[in-house]
Amino acid sequence: MSLDSLVTAHLVDACSAGIVLVGVLIAATRSIGRAIWLVAVQSMLLAAAALAIGVGTGAGHLIVGSFLTLGSKGIAVPLILGRILRASPVRIERHPYLGPRASLVVAVVLALGAAVVVERAAASGPIDAPRALPAAVAEVMTGLLIAMTRRKGLSIVVGLLVFENGLALTAFSLTYGMPLVIELGVAFDLLVAIVVVWVYARRMFTVIGSQSTDSLRNLRG
Repeated sequence: MSLDSLVTAHLVDACSAGIVLVGVLIAATRSIGRAIWLVAVQSMLLAAAALAIGVGTGAGHLIVGSFLTLGSKGIAVPLILGRILRASPVRIERHPYLGPRASLVVAVVLALGAAVVVERAAASGPIDAPRALPAAVAEVMTGLLIAMTRRKGLSIVVGLLVFENGLALTAFSLTYGMPLVIELGVAFDLLVAIVVVWVYARRMFTVIGSQSTDSLRNLRG
């Protein structure tokens, strides 16, 4: 079974647009729980884009990679982060360095800027999906925005996941994926990193009674 290249391009473009929209919503929300599940939705869209490319190009490793993305970042990681959140009394990002409205405006500007700057830089290949590269660049920048303007540890992790989704979209849609062994290694490293964050967050809450990174400033010499 294979998809026509035009159909594949339309599917990838649609998923890319959805990924950018979800990234903007993540930047604009103060609810940590909502942000976690929006990242899950974004990862599912990423997996759908990878699956479309894999079927459209006949790249079996991309099909496997799409299911790895779905299982790890779309299901496992959000469940782990949700469990960490349930153990914490803090569910809202109350005092971010950049407020929700300002973050929304900046995220939209980043998305539009990426569309303008990267418009003529689409990579050549069997699939012509012009929205994929601008979406990937926009999500890398949006992930950095979220990670740099949030105070709570889980919110920072959410930003890093958005950043990683942008990098993965680049790999899936423009270079048609990575070798399967690298994809397996990335998925494993991601799960290990989330487990470490789980342990770290629980330890922070036990010792200082909070998961805010501001509390770590007291440890400065």
